[in-house]
Amino acid sequence: MSELLDTVLLLGLFVAALRLMLFPAERLLRYLTLLVLAGLAALLVTLNWEANPQAAPGRVQGLLVLAAALLPALLGVHLPRRWVDWGGRRGVRPGGLDPSPAELSRPGPGRRTWIPGLRVGHGEENEQPPAHLGEYLIERRIGIGGMGNVYLAQRRSDGRQAALKVPQEKFLADEKFVKRFFREAEILMQFDHPNIVEVFSYRMEDGEYYIAMEYLDGISLEQILEERQLTLPEAVQIFRALADALRHIHLHKVIHRDLKPSNVMLLQGALDGGQLQPGGVKLMDFGIAVGQALSRLTMTGARVGTPTYMAPEQAKGIRTDARSDLYALGLLAYEMITGKAAFEGSYESVVHQQVFEDPKPPNQLRRGVPSRLNDLILHMIEKDPDKRPNLDEVIAALDEGILVDDAFEDADVLAITVEDAQGSLRLLDTTGKLRQTWGSRGAVTEHELRLPGPPSALHGGPHGELLVAFQNRRPSGEGSGGLVWVLNSQGQRVQQFGEYGLGESQLLQPCGLAVLRDQIYVLDGEAHQVKVYSLKGEFRFAFGREGGREGEFRRPTMLAAAAAHLYVLDTGNHRVQRFTADGEYMSRLAFRLERGSENLRPLTGLTVDSAGAVYLVDSTAAKVRRVDPDGDVTAPVALSREVGEPGDALWLLSIGPKGQIYAVPRGSHLLRIYSPSGDLLGTRNMYTPVTNLAAFQRRLLAEAAQRISA
Repeated sequence: MSELLDTVLLLGLFVAALRLMLFPAERLLRYLTLLVLAGLAALLVTLNWEANPQAAPGRVQGLLVLAAALLPALLGVHLPRRWVDWGGRRGVRPGGLDPSPAELSRPGPGRRTWIPGLRVGHGEENEQPPAHLGEYLIERRIGIGGMGNVYLAQRRSDGRQAALKVPQEKFLADEKFVKRFFREAEILMQFDHPNIVEVFSYRMEDGEYYIAMEYLDGISLEQILEERQLTLPEAVQIFRALADALRHIHLHKVIHRDLKPSNVMLLQGALDGGQLQPGGVKLMDFGIAVGQALSRLTMTGARVGTPTYMAPEQAKGIRTDARSDLYALGLLAYEMITGKAAFEGSYESVVHQQVFEDPKPPNQLRRGVPSRLNDLILHMIEKDPDKRPNLDEVIAALDEGILVDDAFEDADVLAITVEDAQGSLRLLDTTGKLRQTWGSRGAVTEHELRLPGPPSALHGGPHGELLVAFQNRRPSGEGSGGLVWVLNSQGQRVQQFGEYGLGESQLLQPCGLAVLRDQIYVLDGEAHQVKVYSLKGEFRFAFGREGGREGEFRRPTMLAAAAAHLYVLDTGNHRVQRFTADGEYMSRLAFRLERGSENLRPLTGLTVDSAGAVYLVDSTAAKVRRVDPDGDVTAPVALSREVGEPGDALWLLSIGPKGQIYAVPRGSHLLRIYSPSGDLLGTRNMYTPVTNLAAFQRRLLAEAAQRISA
């Protein structure tokens, strides 16, 4: 009988629980259902204990398991409204401490009120804000965040609108939090600057805690950067306003420590007509200023993680000062100019980059960035704080027409091609600094040359012309399909020739270029030939074929010409062959692997200078060997590959006007500059793989263009 009763009661409990969870009742019916469940459970325990005391503990354990299963239903019971109202007065809003889905959703673009550290939204429909706080009448809530709420209010004395920042009750028991919260108000009340958010007053007594600050109608710089790219004048004007605001707070011995796009606001219409209106930019959120080391989550409720604007000394835990703010301003300017952050990745990755790596220069990410603006930003984000300029110097540079670039009129230049589709053909000065971009693949600006594909060879001609070859494809850009282009001083194509194909005058894989005695020589790696054209692109003759004998090539890779001779690097045969201008074989240059050996050392680089000396890369010895016209081998230059550089790549070599040697492994980012005697003068990071290199003089370019097109 007892077992039958057990079964009936357990079945009743199961049915009641299922009814409660699957079909939520009205409040009264739910309470009755819970009461029935409790009564059945108590009766079941009592009967089991009286009927079978030994088995009762096991059955009680089963009841506990059933109670755990009912827990979700029990938690679903709504509390009486007066309990909720009581909690709301204590800082807990209906629905708990977590924001509603509507509050978590991101507001769309357009006009909004932006308060530092708080999400923008209208909150729950049924929330009733307090009628007043201190001298302010509350109109409505306009923001919510991890710290508290923000209300639009009116000051009763004069009707002025203000934004009241009110902390949540749960934080007020923390004395340190309260001090940090109101320290921001104390700091801001020191300032009187059109580009810093103004605080009117604050209160922290009689149960009322708030900061009253100016009501701002606008949009954050973060949102603007996500929606569009700023023009250079717009970016520089915002840059200038923020620099002046930082200078003002530094004069008050305050360090911001958290400069980033979300803490900068542009008021509605601030950039109308492309001209920044006075006071149109506001620097906000001083919550971690003056050394208050708080997490970004605690203070702002914003995203936590990537320290994108943190100075290296801050990332390393070293004492920070005003120079750390200047570093952050440099990174902010970098992002406004380029449209992307200087450092990206995980928290650990960005911290490592901040301390050890340099970002790609702005003018390599956005064409048309003036050199002076590019250099100023890079100067501001130096790793060593002592090397950074001060804000007076930054503002002076911005006021001196930083958008007007210096004309690049150097005669001696260094041309490189890189793997980037944008800015594929670039001109550097003799120090290796980027000065101009001549051509890109894909979309280009109105006045920029569109390249048909990745360049495969470069050569600066004796009359100042620049020759560019394209490998293994028909150009799909302007004009007919020539694989060799001749460019004038403005980067304009004035000639093209050498169509792709198997014909005698056609090319398959141009990999080397040279000009000798008013003839253009093109090394075709796939055809194992050198093909010769006039300066007007008319085919004349070809020489060479596949093989291992004199005048034959296994794997021809580079071509150079000087002093009436032509040189072909054949990496397949480990030698350089010398020819006359008519293609007649003369001699070879090679190095034995060791004394008495018939094996030759691999050669992986070739260039010549104006005096006729030949420079060869001996990959076994990791040196550049100079062979004088009389055959003497002199002045070896020691080469070394950096970690991550391709180990088997050819070395690109070129000789500058003063005999300096430029060298970079093909596919590497790092350009080396050596003195004529082989001393390393310095390196330049190109921030992208370099594929070709050619030093040349362009002072006669205008004359050369006329001569070539004649």
